[in-house]
Amino acid sequence: MRHKKEGYFANVSQSPEPITFEIKRRVSFSEVDVMGIVWYGRYSSFFEEAQAELGRRCGLSYQDYYKANLRAPIVEFHIDYYQPLYLDEEFTVRASMVWSEGAKLQMEYLLLKLDGSVATRGYTVQLFIDSKSSQPYIVAPELLERLRLRWQKGELKCPK
Repeated sequence: MRHKKEGYFANVSQSPEPITFEIKRRVSFSEVDVMGIVWYGRYSSFFEEAQAELGRRCGLSYQDYYKANLRAPIVEFHIDYYQPLYLDEEFTVRASMVWSEGAKLQMEYLLLKLDGSVATRGYTVQLFIDSKSSQPYIVAPELLERLRLRWQKGELKCPK
């Protein structure tokens, strides 16, 4: 099986470094199967928790989308499994927003065990659409452009 070792997305020339945020978690009973291993379908919710917190800190929270009449559905989702997580195990979820052009968000995710080894990696791509017309944006909406300006100025340093 081939696993991606570096980032999933190509670097855009002259782009700023990804914006990264980490959350700490512990595997709960409701997240595991009968063997005490995290069920594969739970990993997307781990990704989403870290992404939502990153968005809150950057001005891309769900409330910010709502106020700007935007939606950002996921159009691509990919995951690579390296090793399982078990009931009551502590782990870290790292979400990184990677610079992109156009009306989309590119996110990469990394789940790390306490010893620093990789449990899971993955990515999502979201496209912006108008919440009233359901039409996709061709160019980045104002909310995303404001974020990008702050990002280029180095104002979006999220603590790890």
